[in-house]
Amino acid sequence: ANGERKVHWISWQKMCVAKRDGGLGFRDPEAFNQALLVKQAWRILQVPTSLCARVLKARYFREDLILTAIAPPSASYTFWSILHGRD
Repeated sequence: ANGERKVHWISWQKMCVAKRDGGLGFRDPEAFNQALLVKQAWRILQVPTSLCARVLKARYFREDLILTAIAPPSASYTFWSILHGRD
């Protein structure tokens, strides 16, 4: 009444369900971010001559592969994030 509109709340899980399955089709931002980090770690492993791979290797894991690298306490947020994606 009086032109009031009701807001119907739904859970984030329902929002992230594919449209074909009755959801709204939003991507889960946490899962999407994790996938991008995994992709970056994979690229460092597959293309070790890329600028990104060479810089990170020279700085953080000279003797190892990205698969066995351990971040020092002083590592950048970027490197910590890539290792989080790798794990």
